[in-house]
This record gives sequence, structure tokens and C-alpha cells, in this order.
Amino acid sequence: MLIGVCLSLCANFAVPTCATRQPGRDEQSLEELLTRARRERDAIQARLKSEVEALQKEFESAPDARDLPAKVERAVALGAEATPLLAALIDPGEAPSDAQRLRASQFAIALARMDTTAVTTQLLALLRSGSSEGKRNVLRALQTTTDRARVGPEVERVFRTSEGPLKTHALRALIALGGEGLTAILTEILGGTDDTMIGLAIDGLADQKCASAVEQVRRILAQSQVAARHALALLRYFRTVPEVRQAQDITQFVRLAQSATIPLDIRVGIVESLLSLEPALNVELRKNMEPIVGSADRRLREAGLVLLANLGDKNARRDLIKEYDELVEKNERWFDAYVRRADMYAKIGDDDEAIKDYKQALAVGRDESLPTELYEKLSLAYTRKGKFKDAAELLNRAPISAARLKELSEDARYAPLRNSKYGKDAFGLK
Repeated sequence: MLIGVCLSLCANFAVPTCATRQPGRDEQSLEELLTRARRERDAIQARLKSEVEALQKEFESAPDARDLPAKVERAVALGAEATPLLAALIDPGEAPSDAQRLRASQFAIALARMDTTAVTTQLLALLRSGSSEGKRNVLRALQTTTDRARVGPEVERVFRTSEGPLKTHALRALIALGGEGLTAILTEILGGTDDTMIGLAIDGLADQKCASAVEQVRRILAQSQVAARHALALLRYFRTVPEVRQAQDITQFVRLAQSATIPLDIRVGIVESLLSLEPALNVELRKNMEPIVGSADRRLREAGLVLLANLGDKNARRDLIKEYDELVEKNERWFDAYVRRADMYAKIGDDDEAIKDYKQALAVGRDESLPTELYEKLSLAYTRKGKFKDAAELLNRAPISAARLKELSEDARYAPLRNSKYGKDAFGLK
């Protein structure tokens, strides 16, 4: 740091030429320059130390969880020169208080967003000799390091020699760091019995888009009870690595959803997510779906019919809509009947019909206090159809607060509207 300060000062320091040089003058000037650089360095360190100490007190004195992100931002804003001070505070020690634990974890979160190259040695030393919680915080801080060549082997050593939460944190860090050998480690984990690690490994393989591990993943999928616990991770793997998908994988997921020994929420979730795997609508899929669409449970049955309808099955569409047609016929002056049918049209991708029913719901319920959610649903349907002007006009006249409009503007589903020429008008953006 002293060299950096000195170089900065040299840029503004006029060095005498040979013609005007006087014995002892340059040597004295350099000495003065170094003295000044040391003073500036010490001033910077004093300021940083003072600010870090202030943050430390704020973290440890009855913190409000809502204020934590802002405090982390302040720590990050201190810059790389503050990393030695922060690194010294991420180990709360043995048997820490809740306040000490919170302070240490928040400084670790800040370090993960900073350039920690200057403190790699300091962090690795702590990883070897710190408390268990301190080591976990180091692993969190090192997940984004650019010094992978030094850090990777040390993190793998922790993974190989640890158990419990520390081993889990080490695996998360290895996945974040990537690099050679990660696939072998993740594949190895799939052959084990540690449920938490298996879930992390499947997620890691999805992040790495690793096609070579598909057979090991399939073995997990074939074990119904294990697969049920990792259903979402398994679905994500086959979604992010589409080149490995086969009809047998879809069949296996459907069989998993059929199993009465698996919690209903998981079964419904599997069926609702199957469309993302782009299954083919054929005789085999229809046959495998029969136990699901014939289920006594309404949620599971409806999820199955929605899947088939989205794949183009006209019979499934008819069976789905029939019930909602009857609801509307019996309740023509009830706005929510139209909303429910519109919601179903939206689920099966028929936004034209959904828009008609949402508009009818607004007309029928014009004398009532309608939920703002109805306006949001209609504006989303307009957005999906590319009717950005209609969506913007609706949001303008809807009883939606400015704060809520800001939230909607950040919703990924509204991105096409936000990026259109009507975006600023729709969300009141400047």
C-alpha cells in the first residue's frame, strides 16, 4: 500500500534534471516523499479502522434485520484496502454470542463481494486454524475469489477431512469455484448416502451443465424415496442439460408423481414442472398420465390435465374448462367466477380467452372493491400477448400503489413491457 501511495505522490512530484541537480537535494526530497506517503497510508488505515469498528458496533448492538443489507453495502464500499480489517473479524471464536456470530457472518458476506486477493493468505490460515464457525465464514468469503489455484486445493482438503455443516459449506464453495475435478467429486457424492450432499451435488451438476454424470443422476431418479426428496433438483438438472433428456426420464418422473407414498405437494410440483422438460404428447405419455388425471385429488388431477392441455391434448382442455364453464353459468354476476376461468385459460396458454374473462370480471365487479391482483393478472396477459399499450393503460388506471408498481417493474414476467416504449408510462418510471 505504501508503494501505491508513493507512486501517486510521485506523479505530482517534479524531479530535478541533471543540469539543476544539487548534492543531497534529491535524496532529501525522496525521504520527504516516503515520509508523506507513510502519513497518508496511516491516515487511510486509521479512517478505515474507525469505519470498520463503527460497523462492528452496529452489527453487534441489537441490529434490525432490515438494516443488514445496507450495512453490508457500507462494508463493501470501503474497498479492497479494508479487507485485512474485515478478514480479522469473520471468526466469532468458540462459543460466540449471537451478536458476535451475526457480525462475523455479515463481514464474510461483504468479503464475498470484494477483491480478497490481498488477504488470501490470511483467509487460508484462518481456514486451517480458526473455529468451526470461522472456517464456515471463510468458505463463504472465498466462494468468489479469483485466486482459485491457491484456494481450490485448500477447500477440497476441508471437504475431504470434515463432517457435518463444515463439509457442506466446503462443497458449496467448491461448486462456486468450479474448475477441474469438480465433476468427479460431485459424481462421487451421488454414490453416497448423505442426503444433503446428494442434493447439493445434483444442483452443482446442473450449474456445471454436466452431461457426463447423467447415468448417476438417473440412478437417483430411479430410487423413488430419494428422488422425492430431490425432485426439484432432479427436474432442474434435466432442464438445464437438455441434450441428455430421454423419454425414459419423463416416464420416471411421471411414475414418481403417481406414487401414493410420496407427499402430495411433491407429486403436484413434479407434474406442474414437467412441461419445462418438453415431453412429447404420445400414446405412452397419455397412458402413463391416466392414474394422475384420474386421481381423486383435485390438485393432482388438475395439474395432470393442465400438462396435457399445454401439450395439445384437446380432450384434456375440454375436461378442464367444462367445470369452469358450469361455474360461470351458475354465477354470471359473480366476478370471481370469471377470474377462476381466466386463471385456467392462462395456465393452458390461452391468453386470448383469459383476457376476455378478466375484462368481464372487471365489468361484472365494477361496483365492488376489486382486488388489485385482478388488474395485475390482466396486465400480465396483455404483456404475454405483446399488447403493451393495453397493459400500460390498464396499469395507469388501476388502483395500484406506486410502491407496488415499482415491484412489478422488477418482476421478470413484466420485462417485455418494461423494455417496450410503454414501459416508463406503465410503471411510472422516470
